[in-house]
Amino acid sequence: MLRRGLAGVSETAADREVARRVRIALATCVRWPALSQSDACLARVLEARGHRVIAAPWNGPFAPFADAAAVVIRSCWDYHDTPDRYRDWLGRLDPARTFNPPDVIAWNLAKTHVLDLAQRGARIPRTIEAAAEPAAVANALRTLGIDDGVMKPLIGASGFGVERVRRGEEADALMRARAQKPLDRVLVQEFVDEIEAGEQAGVFFDGVFSHGLRRTAAPGEFRINTQYGGRMEAMPIAPGVLEQMRAVLRLVPERVVYARVDGVVRSGEFVLMEVEVNEPALGLDLAQGAAERFADALLRCCRV
Repeated sequence: MLRRGLAGVSETAADREVARRVRIALATCVRWPALSQSDACLARVLEARGHRVIAAPWNGPFAPFADAAAVVIRSCWDYHDTPDRYRDWLGRLDPARTFNPPDVIAWNLAKTHVLDLAQRGARIPRTIEAAAEPAAVANALRTLGIDDGVMKPLIGASGFGVERVRRGEEADALMRARAQKPLDRVLVQEFVDEIEAGEQAGVFFDGVFSHGLRRTAAPGEFRINTQYGGRMEAMPIAPGVLEQMRAVLRLVPERVVYARVDGVVRSGEFVLMEVEVNEPALGLDLAQGAAERFADALLRCCRV
């Protein structure tokens, strides 16, 4: 005898109906396994359209990703602790049903992607790669012609290991950075005074602008990450700045379903700080209709 479910529908029939719904896996991480407030908005929209949505940590069992019709890389925020393992995981994913594609995510992992984009025409702060040694960092500052800079791990997230560095204080800056994460090589960049007004970020879905965000640091802090008291809010993007963001996005080596283009405005010109196509916070909860626009782009690209 079949057991009866709600409205007299047999559980077997209900199971068959659920099985017909496309399963979409939103990749998180073991340290933060639940969906963020922003990504929960996307999940609700997808579920309202009849799709099964699961959150699964990238560094957990692989089965949820092997079985999913679409894998969306979202809050894999601990990837920088074990980057080789993360790259291996990316290599196991099917590029045809992973968003964004594993190859472009691998390109985006190292902060040297800004140097690549600069060679393609993007405007960035004065930047150079260096060994994580006091003499090498000092030489980088001299080469850039600056006394005050910012030192960033080549692979990092959430501001871990990011430190301000001044001439003569390179060893101290490296010691502070190494207290947070191991360092081999770093990006040395001029300190951007415009950061005091906050970064402007443009969020794009399948190349189309969705909404703008402002990311601001806490008083007395230059790092805009939430662990340092940074906050994010919706903001309009001026047409000229938006066009420059679009131009940067066109330099990314592959088509992406989602991207956040971060930078500051200096004398009316957009200066790129970073392009995020791996696991950026997208502020879907801050902009009306943003989750729907993301869902539209995702479902169009994965054809489900």
